[in-house]
Amino acid sequence: MDLRQLTTFLQVAELGSLSRAADRLRIAQPALSRQIRLLEAELKVPLFTRHGRGMVPTSAGEALRARAAAILRQVEEARSELQQEAGAVRGRVVFGLTPTVGAVLATPLIERVLTAYPEVTLRVVQAFSGYLLDWLQGGEVDIAVVYGGPPVTGVRTSPLLVETMAFVTPPDGGVPAHTAVPFARAAAARLVLPGPQHGLRRLVEEEARRAGLTLDIAVEADDFGLLKELVQRRLGATVLPLAAVHADVAAGRLAAAPIIDPHLARKLVVAEPLGRRPSNAIRRFGELLRAEVAALVRSGAWQGQLLASDRSPA
Repeated sequence: MDLRQLTTFLQVAELGSLSRAADRLRIAQPALSRQIRLLEAELKVPLFTRHGRGMVPTSAGEALRARAAAILRQVEEARSELQQEAGAVRGRVVFGLTPTVGAVLATPLIERVLTAYPEVTLRVVQAFSGYLLDWLQGGEVDIAVVYGGPPVTGVRTSPLLVETMAFVTPPDGGVPAHTAVPFARAAAARLVLPGPQHGLRRLVEEEARRAGLTLDIAVEADDFGLLKELVQRRLGATVLPLAAVHADVAAGRLAAAPIIDPHLARKLVVAEPLGRRPSNAIRRFGELLRAEVAALVRSGAWQGQLLASDRSPA
């Protein structure tokens, strides 16, 4: 078993396909398939179940997946620590963020980081906060922007932003420009919202329960791009962070108004693994992350209240 085999195995497990993994790794598919077969032969267990639609890790494959990710992260950390002795800012940073945050933050932050530190390589993963916290615990993600919640073992958090939620409608949906909308009005609309496991959906439902209101949810969709398209097609209204629809409102594709009575908002935090020494690249990335969020708030692209970092452990 070598590092190349582990890297290949993780890519196949993540993508569920030899062909997609071969494209990402720029390796011929037969050679990649041979690496997987050799690894299975060495371990004497099948690592994947093969079927017509791709490959799914077996129980043994899932066990190896967790260990392989940790091994490769340790190797990367050792490499980074040696580079840090010379003060170099280089190496790989795996950055996690939720889809609604990614819509406003990912592109300008990536541009800022690569301009400042061209020897840093980035991997960006988007998922719900719960998944990102699991990956931080497992060492698969270095730093993430997630929504605040109860403390999580093995993860430290520091406050970033209180983000304003908006009632989102078609441009002619009756939302006056620059005017806030009471929560009761948003709750009375025919809504398209994420599924019950999504933090935004829970936020809306909890407020509706407190107010004694019943929601009319026509469609559940976890893809926020789909939610916006459904609203544009007048199939319902939705609730999203104002930042996630800033460009659409400016282009006249959607209308959005902050929700008040009560003010609907969510707290964002920066999360990192506890007890692991971050590389120079991760530290500098965290600094640029906060600088970019502050710039977006100042420009009006991200409406919310910046929070000072206290590096509080969780």
